[in-house]
Amino acid sequence: MVNGGLQIGGFLLGLIGWILGIVTCALPDWRKNDLQGEVIESVIRTTGLWVRCTTQATGLWTCDDYDSFFLGLPVALQAARACVCLSIAMGFLSCICSVFGLECTNISAGNPKMKARITLVAGLLNFIGGVSVGIAVSWFAANVLQEYWNPLGAATSNTRYVYGSALFVGWISMAVSVIAGLVQCCSSWNVDDEDNGRPYTYNPSKPKASSAEYI
Repeated sequence: MVNGGLQIGGFLLGLIGWILGIVTCALPDWRKNDLQGEVIESVIRTTGLWVRCTTQATGLWTCDDYDSFFLGLPVALQAARACVCLSIAMGFLSCICSVFGLECTNISAGNPKMKARITLVAGLLNFIGGVSVGIAVSWFAANVLQEYWNPLGAATSNTRYVYGSALFVGWISMAVSVIAGLVQCCSSWNVDDEDNGRPYTYNPSKPKASSAEYI
């Protein structure tokens, strides 16, 4: 049978993971400049998926878009955009399927096996979304680490970047979404076929009336 408690828990975890994925996409600090070693340590430079921002010591900040939307951008940035957008789309579809698969909803109420299959699809979507956002932040983080320890880059540029808070939010989103997917899959993996909710009733055969005539 479908475990209603696990279903609700997986739905809530998937919803949290989806919201965290949106926050990860929107945050402008996927990487930030390392203030140690810079001449002017009061200027904070951050880079996100969509904008680049500069914050002064006075509190004033400015943000500007990239020169191009997709072509011409670094490969890590392009991959991060694609994976995060895929993760958000998978999370949205998973939330819809999760609502349809809950036992407390009236959709396919007489067909528990269909509800279990819908919940299983929601779990797979959550899992795919979590893996996608994990690929995005991990690839971007690896690129930041490579540039940080690159001696040629340090020689040509006075700015070194370190991990921003968006990467950590993305890793949390990955973990929550993957756990949500596993919980939803486990809650509906073994479902007995109950003939689409129609119980079996035993109707014993009635004895035939004797055709013999008694005198």
